[in-house]
Amino acid sequence: MGFTLLSAAGLVGFSAADVEAARIEAGKPQPQDTTMALVDAGLPRPALSEAEAAAVAAGSALYASNCAQCHAVNEVVVGPALAGITKRRPVSWLIPWIKNSSKVVASGDEYAVAIYNKYNKQQMPSFGLSDSEVKAILAWLTSQENQGKAMASQL
Repeated sequence: MGFTLLSAAGLVGFSAADVEAARIEAGKPQPQDTTMALVDAGLPRPALSEAEAAAVAAGSALYASNCAQCHAVNEVVVGPALAGITKRRPVSWLIPWIKNSSKVVASGDEYAVAIYNKYNKQQMPSFGLSDSEVKAILAWLTSQENQGKAMASQL
């Protein structure tokens, strides 16, 4: 009980490494993607693998050249803020939306039509991006969300 109160008050807690070590010691099965399990649990994300870091770096460059004029991570610009986008829509929906939103709107997709109407029927340009490039942008967005959460938890 005392630990729960102190933990809720932010006076004690566990690091991601502590949680991982406890899982290993207890012999509990590990989730398939430990990193995402830690992020989903609100714990700090461990260092990125080389492949993840490369995807985030590529996503940063792609975001800067394709998205930044109309979108910010946490603020509405011309289009919506993109923080939490993968929680609002699945990647399987986001890929065709980012590649050609007008096609998704024309299909009658309710969410697409609602976004289109909410932002004054401003059409997002079509992008000649591959699926892997869209996923890299989403990886970069997720890294920015998690970076913001980590910084806020340190304050």
